[in-house]
Formats: sequence, structure tokens, C-alpha cells
Amino acid sequence: MNPLRELVASGGPVILAIMALSVLLYERCVYLLLFLRRTRREIGTLVAAHAGVGAIRGKEHELHDAFREQRLAIGAMITAAPLLGLLGTVMGMIAAFDSLAAHGRQRSMEGLAHGISEVLVATESGLAVAIPAVILLYFAHRQMEKSLEKLTVLEARLTEQT
Repeated sequence: MNPLRELVASGGPVILAIMALSVLLYERCVYLLLFLRRTRREIGTLVAAHAGVGAIRGKEHELHDAFREQRLAIGAMITAAPLLGLLGTVMGMIAAFDSLAAHGRQRSMEGLAHGISEVLVATESGLAVAIPAVILLYFAHRQMEKSLEKLTVLEARLTEQT
């Protein structure tokens, strides 16, 4: 069986939502990292061109605003991933208890084991999506801070020269 189908079968329908969310989340993370890389290059150009204070302040505002906008969207998706995993947990527990109620003692262990498995796969999937994204967001935040530091130092130098 296809590994993707196995994951969906073992984790329940919430896995599809977690997968869709992960695609959107990591697309945003890659976009943010590429934006920060491009911004670092532009800062280097500003330094080489001996840009004025106005250009530097404009770049600071652009960097800060763009990062804040992306951070809000990424943060919301990071928060949603474990919540979707929790939803899968609840759905799996309901399935486990329904199996116990429907089949009595004769097949209760099999139904319970399947429900618990679904619970664990959904929870794990939600966390597996969120945790690396938190690390990427932290990395991006540090890159943004470094870029802002460079701009502040450049602005201070230009202010001293005038």
C-alpha cells in the first residue's frame, strides 16, 4: 500500500487537514526565509552604495512589517497543527469507545487498539508539523534581528558623518 494512504488510514481523516496545513505552513516558511535572504543582499547593496538615512529607515520598516505579517500567519498555522492533532486524538478515542460499545468484549481489544493507534498517529502528525516550523520561525526571527542590527549600525554611521 502507498505510504501516504497508510498514513491517512492509520491516522484518520484529520491527517488530510494536517497535510494540507503543512504544505501551506512550509510554503510560508520558505517564502519568509527567501525574503530574508533577499533583504540581506539588499542591505549589502545599501552599504556598498553608501545609501542615505531615508533609504535605510525605509528598508527597516519594510523588513519589520513584512516579517510581522508573515510571522502572524505562520504562528497561526503552527498553533493549528497540534490542535488538529488533538482533534484527531478526540476522534480516535470516540472511535475506540464506539468499538467497545458496539462489539462488547469479544472484539473490544482489537477496536480499542485501532482507536488508540489512530489517536497516536494524529497527535504525532500535528506535533511533527508544528515543531520544525517553530524552529524555522525562530531561525527567521534571528535572521531578521541581525539584518535590523546591520541597518541600525549603518544608520548610526551615516548620522555621525553628517
